[in-house]
Amino acid sequence: MITSLRRGLLAAALAFAVLAPASPAQADEVTLIDGITALPVADEIRDGYKRELYPHWKDDDKNGCTARNDVLIAEAIEAPTVGAGCSLTGGVWHSYYDDVLVQGASGVDIDHMVPLAEVHDSK
Repeated sequence: MITSLRRGLLAAALAFAVLAPASPAQADEVTLIDGITALPVADEIRDGYKRELYPHWKDDDKNGCTARNDVLIAEAIEAPTVGAGCSLTGGVWHSYYDDVLVQGASGVDIDHMVPLAEVHDSK
C-alpha cells in the first residue's frame, strides 16, 4: 500500500507540474507518463497474513449492532428496518463509486475500502 500511495502522490504531483504554465526553465521537466513509468515496482510480501488477525464488525459501542450495521444505518438514504439482533431489512444506499442506488444491506460492501491483505503487506 505504501508503494501504491507513493505512486499516487507522485502521479498527482507530476500531473500538477504538467498542468502548471510552462516557463523556459521548466521545458525539460518529466512528463506524467515518463514519471509514472520510472517509478520502481516491487512485489509485496504476504508472509504471515491470516484473515483472522484482523477481526472486525464488533459491537464496540454495545448497542446490539455490529460496526457494519451501525455504518449502514448511519449512511442509508432510506433507513432500513432494524429487527431483532440488529438484523436489517430494506433500506437504500447511494454508491459513490458508480452513482447507483443500492437496495438492501446485502448489496452494500463497506468493509473493503483497503483489502486487509494490502494492509498487512504495507506494514
